[in-house]
Amino acid sequence: MKVKKKYLYAGIALVLLAVIGLAYFKYSPTSKKPTASSIKNEDMQWMVDKSGYLYYPLKREQIKFHREELNGTGNLSVSRMIYPSKNGNIFGLLVLPKNITHEIPGVVLLPGAGVSKESELPLAEKIAQLGIAVLTIDQRGIGETDGKVPSLDEDYSSFLASREPNQHLMVYDALRGFDLLYSAPFVDPNHIIIAGESLGGRIAIIAAAIDRNIKGVLAISPASLRGISYKGDLNKDAFLKSIDSDHYIGLITPRKIVIIHNINDMVIPINWAVNSYSLAQQPKRFIYVNDTTCNHGYCDSMYNGLIDGLQFVMS
Repeated sequence: MKVKKKYLYAGIALVLLAVIGLAYFKYSPTSKKPTASSIKNEDMQWMVDKSGYLYYPLKREQIKFHREELNGTGNLSVSRMIYPSKNGNIFGLLVLPKNITHEIPGVVLLPGAGVSKESELPLAEKIAQLGIAVLTIDQRGIGETDGKVPSLDEDYSSFLASREPNQHLMVYDALRGFDLLYSAPFVDPNHIIIAGESLGGRIAIIAAAIDRNIKGVLAISPASLRGISYKGDLNKDAFLKSIDSDHYIGLITPRKIVIIHNINDMVIPINWAVNSYSLAQQPKRFIYVNDTTCNHGYCDSMYNGLIDGLQFVMS
């Protein structure tokens, strides 16, 4: 499946980083990758195993949603979407090329922390212009989606009390967004990827590791938990690993993953992105820009890399 290209663009630096040495990625005490088939309880709705891997059902109920057409721009249509997830509804925007005549690829686009779906709309439109259906959402506690944004300590308290932490629920919300695109008659179900900026990139990697029906991942300035150290507390370490994309990134293979990052990112240092990339398995690609005007997340200098990254992940 090729991404539709409409224009020619001036080149930017597109480099596949060579990382010295390979980091050892320990999947479990027996060094075996966890798989969905290792979970025997088909009624399991949420769990974290002792190695810190989050599980959600792979067979989820058919999704229902409400769609409200909004004013589009040019050759794109924009719809307000509402779909149910756990403990409430998720609000999003669906951006489509007009006059769709065949199945097209799909992207679930997850914003960074505190970023609304409206703020993510310009990037969604850039992707949709390539002939792709894009669903971007308000994360819990942001914009129209109800909820609060708890601290990590508050989320850990929920985890200890056997309540689903907010960071886990955001992964489930992303999986339900995938379900929505998967059910759409105009979307090719075999070519739906999940993408995200910063926190959204972290959630995207975890969601794709859980559900292997997701074609691949495109992460822009992904926010791993590299700055948090493990202290030997089994419960807390399992919780932290369960929300750390670096703990999952090696499970994306043989599907493809792309990381796009700015050398001058002021929030997620470039060496964090390089470390995440070193943990990923082939096939993978690292795309960077050197943009002193871009502090964090997507910037216009990444556009050529965005096109190449989408082409690579969906092919």
